[in-house]
Amino acid sequence: MKKILVIALSTFCLMFVSLTSQAEIVFHGFASFIGGATLDSDETYLGYENKLEYDKDSLYALQASSNMGDGLSVTGQLIARGAENYKPEFEWMYMSYNLTSTLTAKVGRVRTAFYMFSEYLEVGYTFNWLVPPKELYAAQITNLDGISFLYNMPIGAIDSQYMLAIGNRRNYSEASDASLSDFTSIIQAYAQFESGPYTGKLIYAQGDLSAVTTATAGAVTAFAAVDPAFTSKYVAIEDSQLIFTGAALDMDFYPFKVLLEYSFLDFEDLVFIGDETRTLAAAAYTMGENTFSYTWSSNVKENDASLANKVAAPLQATVAGLIAGSEADVTTHTLGVRHDFHDSASVKVELISTEETKLKTEATLLRFGVDMLF
Repeated sequence: MKKILVIALSTFCLMFVSLTSQAEIVFHGFASFIGGATLDSDETYLGYENKLEYDKDSLYALQASSNMGDGLSVTGQLIARGAENYKPEFEWMYMSYNLTSTLTAKVGRVRTAFYMFSEYLEVGYTFNWLVPPKELYAAQITNLDGISFLYNMPIGAIDSQYMLAIGNRRNYSEASDASLSDFTSIIQAYAQFESGPYTGKLIYAQGDLSAVTTATAGAVTAFAAVDPAFTSKYVAIEDSQLIFTGAALDMDFYPFKVLLEYSFLDFEDLVFIGDETRTLAAAAYTMGENTFSYTWSSNVKENDASLANKVAAPLQATVAGLIAGSEADVTTHTLGVRHDFHDSASVKVELISTEETKLKTEATLLRFGVDMLF
């Protein structure tokens, strides 16, 4: 792993060496050092068990940017996550050019914007959580390779911003059993409005999802032998359309702050994947260097049980079971305390209680850590 890190860092720096004669290179970074454990021996949540783990959410990132003048710049961000054995990868890598004073284009690997905090998704210091709640902030696809446009336009006392991105994201899954994980033909847009203490955001995205895992590959082979038409349409996840819609409202009445977010994922009818409704409500109160917060988050997955009636009779019971297994109903409560002990660092502690009502499981997680900017 050390060899990989050295190679990645060397490549990262060499990308900008040729620019030194023309432009200054600016480095920034952020890091999170997080530990946690569930409070009962038979509980698991977000990969944590009833023993202290320090690598699940820890990460280290370095960003280099160079402003070459006349509206042209280049940016690269290298990140190493503990959950991936600190294997470094490029999260961002793009060229940016100001087409006008209000319109900017980016080409390369750019951030996808599914949430209110998408631009700072892993920069823990910028929000009160150690990690944004997975019930809503759950997308595996955090970037795309393509082009994006950002347009800023004031509307009276309202500052508005509009983004359009087009591209693909291949091999997005880190799962060991995933032999294919592509999200292609992506079209994504958002509109954001800010006025005084209020910031609102409307989000839309669509694309074609293709995925093959050990489980899906086995099912496709077995089902195709009995009902190939049903298998092709409802079992195989191949260029299946996904539509994402979302809305968020952030209200900052210092020292009080409230955040509301909602998103809906509309999949084509698929045996293995149900439509997903994600909801979040958070409130925080700041006293000096300390912030106390509470978050309620929910994730509901629902599938179409009538799909079982469309398959050949020998497979109906199996399909019904797979559909039931694709559904979920998770509700999570998070209590958090943040202390800013430095201008660029904070220590946080979270107590998280979660319940899955369909499976009748629950867990309590204690998580703590330090977030830094540098």
